[in-house]
Amino acid sequence: MKRSSRRWKKKGQMRWKWQRKKIKKAKRRRKIEAT
Repeated sequence: MKRSSRRWKKKGQMRWKWQRKKIKKAKRRRKIEAT
């Protein structure tokens, strides 16, 4: 996941901003599913 986040930063900060929000939501969902 860390590697993909680096790729997003290179592609563009604007895209990264809203993409980051999506990733945060996805991470939370994964944690709930894992437990």
